[in-house]
Amino acid sequence: MFEWTLTSILISAAVGSAVGFLSGVFGVGGGFLLVPILNAALGIPMSIAVGSTACYTLGPATTAMLARRPAAGFLQLPLILAGGLLAGVWCGTAALSSLKSAATVSLFGKQVPAVDLMVLSSYAVLMTGIAIMSFVDGLKKVHGPTVRRRGLLSFVPLPPIAVISDLRPSRYSIPLLAWTGLIVGFLSGFLGMSGGLVLVPAAIYLLGLRVHDATTMTIVIVWLVSLQSTFMHALHSHVELKLVVALLICGTIGANIGSQVGMRLQGRQLKLGFGTLVLVAAAIVFARLWMLWR
Repeated sequence: MFEWTLTSILISAAVGSAVGFLSGVFGVGGGFLLVPILNAALGIPMSIAVGSTACYTLGPATTAMLARRPAAGFLQLPLILAGGLLAGVWCGTAALSSLKSAATVSLFGKQVPAVDLMVLSSYAVLMTGIAIMSFVDGLKKVHGPTVRRRGLLSFVPLPPIAVISDLRPSRYSIPLLAWTGLIVGFLSGFLGMSGGLVLVPAAIYLLGLRVHDATTMTIVIVWLVSLQSTFMHALHSHVELKLVVALLICGTIGANIGSQVGMRLQGRQLKLGFGTLVLVAAAIVFARLWMLWR
């Protein structure tokens, strides 16, 4: 059982500050960093780490969104995603509660917590793939001119189509956006992440948005997802308010500073930096999985 001490509170505050800064720079909520760190370093139960992280993310996401002051176009697209996001968050939270009830599973003859195994394994696969994709794309542009990428979803113009004049490209399939929201919402409810880890590359490679536009839009969606996830996890008693407060002490300040830094970085710098960040987080997850199997 986790016990609060002055040291653990200070560590939580420091972690919140660092993750808040990274949230502002890259437009991600930081849940993919917080959940493994809280579980591995502080020994916080996985379900509590997931729920409290979703609640914490709401603070830096609000600060980052206000710092960016997104135009109307960056609000229209997230609102189209909102229905799918809400349904996905509900499904992900229900799946997490089911695994929590399952207690343990047998892995190579050893009993390990089912929720820890599934959440950490999902993180490991997801982060490794995204890190590789970010590095390949970031390094590819070092020796050549920047070529505007056409989003993969633009090849499937499934009606009805939404036209958002503030964004380039400006035409988006509403059904495909709804399914994207469902997937992101599920990941948020199940893994505690706000969806930024998936949304940044999805906005770039699937929607074809520029890096800075993708980051700004992602911050808005992160805020919406965090609000929904906080409510759902609170209903399942997965939120520890002491932990959330400790994380928020410096998290919102870090997010504000990070947003200013992120707007000054070039697209390739953001991609390589994002890839490095995800790779470090993946290493933490693999280390935690090894500790479970040992």
